[in-house]
Amino acid sequence: MVKIGEIINQNPWWKHGKEFKSYDRHLSKLTESMIFFERKEFETSKENIYIIRGCRQVGKTTYLKELVDKLVSQDFDPKRIMYLSLDFFTSRREMRNAIDYFLEANREAQSLYMFLDEITTIKEWNLELKYLWDSGITRRANIVATGSSSVALRKKGELLPGRGLEGNEYYLKPLSFREFVLQTENCIRDHAETKEFSDALKQLKTTLEKVNIDLRWSLNEIYKAVNTIIPFKKELEYLFKIYLITGGFPEVINRHLKKKLSKEKQESYIDPLLAEVFIRNVLGDISKQQKQQTFAVQILKEIIDKYGTRYTFSKLAHDIESTHVTTIDYLELLEDSFILTILHAYDFSKQDLKFKGTKKIYFQDPFIYYAIKSSLGGIDINDTITETLENEESLSKIVEGIVTSHLQINQEIPLMKEPRTFLWFYYDTHGREIDNLIKLNNAFTGIETKYQSQVSHKNTIEIPQIQKHIILSKEDVELKKNILVIPVEIFLSLLTKSERNL
Repeated sequence: MVKIGEIINQNPWWKHGKEFKSYDRHLSKLTESMIFFERKEFETSKENIYIIRGCRQVGKTTYLKELVDKLVSQDFDPKRIMYLSLDFFTSRREMRNAIDYFLEANREAQSLYMFLDEITTIKEWNLELKYLWDSGITRRANIVATGSSSVALRKKGELLPGRGLEGNEYYLKPLSFREFVLQTENCIRDHAETKEFSDALKQLKTTLEKVNIDLRWSLNEIYKAVNTIIPFKKELEYLFKIYLITGGFPEVINRHLKKKLSKEKQESYIDPLLAEVFIRNVLGDISKQQKQQTFAVQILKEIIDKYGTRYTFSKLAHDIESTHVTTIDYLELLEDSFILTILHAYDFSKQDLKFKGTKKIYFQDPFIYYAIKSSLGGIDINDTITETLENEESLSKIVEGIVTSHLQINQEIPLMKEPRTFLWFYYDTHGREIDNLIKLNNAFTGIETKYQSQVSHKNTIEIPQIQKHIILSKEDVELKKNILVIPVEIFLSLLTKSERNL
């Protein structure tokens, strides 16, 4: 049987055509938002299947609906576009019935679009994509699927070789700081208290759009780009303080700015409801992977308590009274669900990461950290944020996590260039650390985050294998030999995303 009512409800353009946005739950909400955040586009074609991986609430559904809107606006027949939110389906059979209904209704059409949202909620979903390819449906249909579980997408996707997935996988992650700056500027400028600040923000955007850095450059080249942006240090510092509160989740940013920039200038940071929805989604996805929520919560609590410090998986397993294997299994699930970033230490003698060495674990966005910590502690998320931002040590760890996630999205390519192949941390026999070690073109760069009042080139450890060092400071700027010291917000504003990060 076909859930025809559900299918029709999910595809309002079949009824309303170009006016469907007024009746679509996701796109109609954008009209109430302070900012419409744009993402990179990619071209689809037949004979290919496209997959977008990303965390819950990061905007995957809105992204698909925007693709629909673009097609309809270009006079593509709305009835030849189908969107399915597979959260509402319980089996492959229901998914197959819905697709068969759409194909039968468009039997003569030679150009179709199918958007399959949260496909990983369907067990053995890869077999349905295999069916679409093997039956020849992709010859007339463009297919885009999304999922919140990277491990499910990757492992099942690996069972589809030669079926149009190669080179067609993308990430949709929280907005980078550079995106945040470029896309919030107009809104914040419109509410600026002084003309000088408003004009400076406008000039910042104009300048930043023309300049960025490549980490493969020499330190002199990077320093030159930094000097272009340095005059806007005060404005970037203001924006970074907002980003430290909201992270890169579009709806979190919008709701925060709506309060912050209102006439009342409300003091609360984040709508607690957004945190609650996020936690429910995370725990729900864990259950769908046949894992125990209570055990995942134990692991998350230990990560919060040990945040940004070094420890082994064995130590973590011991502290939560679990086995080493089970602990790793849950950690990998959380990492593949875009919740965590696990940094391995690098061993120069083996020229590889230390599998049995200590690790550092960060959350992939500040909002994730705040939401989980407030949930575990049973306190309001805004109290969690206040406590974190007022504690210098906690704040520095949050900034370290932001830098790590930005280095990750700067280089990663699904399957072909995963983070653990180019990004690690380093520590020597004396326990001295380098927060991030990145390898590009067979050359190593050490990147350290020192979010404190005074920093100098002496705040790093130098070893022969590392050709250059970048120290990310709060205020200081300095270039000496192979060490560059620059403010963290300047660095992040100049850092772009990889071609596969939308």
